[in-house]
Amino acid sequence: MIVKIEFCYETDTEYMICPAKVGRNVRQLQRDFDKWLYNRENNHPYWELAHVDEEGNEFYGVCFNADAFVYWLNNVRFYKGKQVARLIDSPNKRPKKTIRF
Repeated sequence: MIVKIEFCYETDTEYMICPAKVGRNVRQLQRDFDKWLYNRENNHPYWELAHVDEEGNEFYGVCFNADAFVYWLNNVRFYKGKQVARLIDSPNKRPKKTIRF
């Protein structure tokens, strides 16, 4: 199944191909990804230092694109060694689902 991935502040649209089983649940998977992404206890490469206050306290935000969602699907959610999703340049058919970050 082809899934269209859009971002609010970018004009780029990316496409992901995945099995229908994954695609059917892509909105729930997106919510689970968001929980994982913004959980400060998870050590992932998408954390970015956003601010250091006068006392030296560090504040972090996240910086990610569609690669992060695909990484999470393949290595965190479905981690049994089988790749379940990958990005594609241009789909050969119309996407069945669209998600927006």
